[in-house]
Amino acid sequence: MKKIILCLSFISLPAWATPESPRFFIGAKGGYQWAADDNYNHSDPDGAIFGVYSGLQFTPAWSWDVGYQYHDDLTADSSSINVKTWLIESAIRYDWYVKDNLSLYGRLGAAYWDVEKTNRASDKLNATGLSPLGEVGVDYTLTPNLRLSAGYQYIDSIGKSNTGKYDSHGLLVGIRYTFGDSTKPTLDENLSTPANEPVPVESPPQTLTYLTKTLHESFEFGSAKPSQHLIDNLSEIVSVLDTYPQSHVVVVGHTDSIGSEADNQVLSERRAKLVGNQLIALGVNPAQIEVLGKGESRPVADNRTKAGRAKNRRVEITIPDFQYQQ
Repeated sequence: MKKIILCLSFISLPAWATPESPRFFIGAKGGYQWAADDNYNHSDPDGAIFGVYSGLQFTPAWSWDVGYQYHDDLTADSSSINVKTWLIESAIRYDWYVKDNLSLYGRLGAAYWDVEKTNRASDKLNATGLSPLGEVGVDYTLTPNLRLSAGYQYIDSIGKSNTGKYDSHGLLVGIRYTFGDSTKPTLDENLSTPANEPVPVESPPQTLTYLTKTLHESFEFGSAKPSQHLIDNLSEIVSVLDTYPQSHVVVVGHTDSIGSEADNQVLSERRAKLVGNQLIALGVNPAQIEVLGKGESRPVADNRTKAGRAKNRRVEITIPDFQYQQ
C-alpha cells in the first residue's frame, strides 16, 4: 500500500486583490510530456499527462490554483527503464488580456512529486520531493464562466540521486469553469470612472421654434431702401443668431404687382439682399444668412388697392427650427 502524503499550502491573499469576494473555479487538463534525462543515451521517455485542479479568482488578471497531476508511465525502450510519477502542484497565475475574451497567461509555483522507477537490474526505487513549476500559454473565454487554455509546462528536477533526476516538459490543454457572476476585463480597465464619482448626464437637445417675422410697408413703391421701421425690428433677429451660432435666417423679398414680372423679381431680390447686408452690418455671420426673391408671386393683400399693394411690398424673415443644448 502506497503512502499518501497530504500537501498543505498556506498562501496569503495578494495585496492587489479587489474588495469583491474571490470566485471559485474547477478545471481539468491533459496533454503530452517528454522527460529530459541524461541517463538515457538513446531516447528520452515520453507519455501522457492528466490532471484536475481548483482555485480562486481574485481579479480578472490574478488567480491561485492547486491541483493533482498523474504522469503516465515514462518508458525508455532502449534501456527498459520505467518511471511512474504523480504530483500535487500549486501556482499563482497572471493573465494579460489582448482582447476581452483572449489572454496570454503565466503560472509560477511548485510541485510536490512522488516518483517510482524500475529497471531490469534493480527493484523499485521511490523518491519524493519539491520542484519549481512554470507554465505559459494562451486562454480563450467561451462564455463568462467557461474558458479553454493551451500551454507549455516545465517542472525542474523530478527525482533524487537514487532514482535519477529528469526535467518534465509538457504540452497541455485545459478547460475551466468559474462559479458566480463574471466581470469581463477590458483593455481600458484602468481608465474606467471610479464608482464614487458622479457620471455627468447630458440633457437631451432642445428645439427652438422661431415664428416668421413679416415686415409690411417696409419699402416705398419701386424702392429697395429699407425703412427705419424695418431696421429697428432687426435687433431681435440679430440677438437670436448671435446667441445660437447653429441657427440661420432666411430673408425673402416681395413686391406688389405693378410693373413687369421680371422687374419685380429683380426688385424683390434687391430688397432681400439689402436686408441681408443690414444684418451683416449689425454683426451677423454671413454664413448664417440666406436671401431669396419671390417677386410678385406671393401677395398677402389685394394689389388693386393702395393699402394692399403697400402690404405686398414686404420682407419676410424666418429662422428655421434648430436644436440646441441647454
